[in-house]
Amino acid sequence: MAIDTREMRGTERRSTGGRRVWLEQAGAFARRSLREVRNSWLMLTWVIAFPAIMYLLQTTQGTNGSAVSDATVSIGIGILGSMFVCLFVFGNQLATDLEDRRYVAYRSMPIAPSAELAGRMAAGLVLAGGAFAATIAAGLATGASYGLRGPESVPIALAAGALTCLFWMVVAIPFVVVAGNERVASMTTTLVAVGGFVLTGLNGTVPAQSPIDGPVLNVLPNTLPTRLLVSHLVPAENWTELGVAPPAMPTGPAFLALLAAYAVLAIVAGTMLVNRTLYDQGWLP
Repeated sequence: MAIDTREMRGTERRSTGGRRVWLEQAGAFARRSLREVRNSWLMLTWVIAFPAIMYLLQTTQGTNGSAVSDATVSIGIGILGSMFVCLFVFGNQLATDLEDRRYVAYRSMPIAPSAELAGRMAAGLVLAGGAFAATIAAGLATGASYGLRGPESVPIALAAGALTCLFWMVVAIPFVVVAGNERVASMTTTLVAVGGFVLTGLNGTVPAQSPIDGPVLNVLPNTLPTRLLVSHLVPAENWTELGVAPPAMPTGPAFLALLAAYAVLAIVAGTMLVNRTLYDQGWLP
């Protein structure tokens, strides 16, 4: 009995130590990713300011819209900025490490691939949040009107933003691996972000500008979170008059479940891709 107790305690210590090492590795990759962006003021300014500048150009060159329509457009462009961070910055750093052959060294170290992915994703979430916040700040500065639907809007909005970022960071991985070149990867991921934004009518905020059938805009991984954010952050009384509907806004729990499913799928797929393509291990950890 005493031997069993000692074995259990030893197992618990190893488990605790393993979690601590994993967290330290994830933290190291997150700090490194943020430091690389911070050390490049041009990239930092571009990443944070790009969507805000795009919104200001959109509002100054377009027709004078209402305060709520400006808020809707700012959210659509803010999600574009977050996608841009997730695809371009996340992908660019990954491509640089591949091009510099750093993974040759990483494979010889006791690094957990999932810890690397988690660390890079944490940094991406911080930067994507900054880009989105800057766009909303630009909207407030130009008179856009925002408002919460209720107390549940805060966690839903935070979850929608975070889950969509996780999805788009994983989307960048196969593009980077196939390209094998930083410049090609950067061009490709940028094209994906901008193409998705334009083809879906500013990420689903202006359905009339999209050639895609209406109901589909409530299930795509870039338009679903955008329209979900609009429904919880814009105090509109008539979505049809605003030009955001049809289709009807995605307010039911099924849409939240779909968004969560996208995130789970992305995390599983991302872990498998990093294990197999970057660390030459099996598909599963």
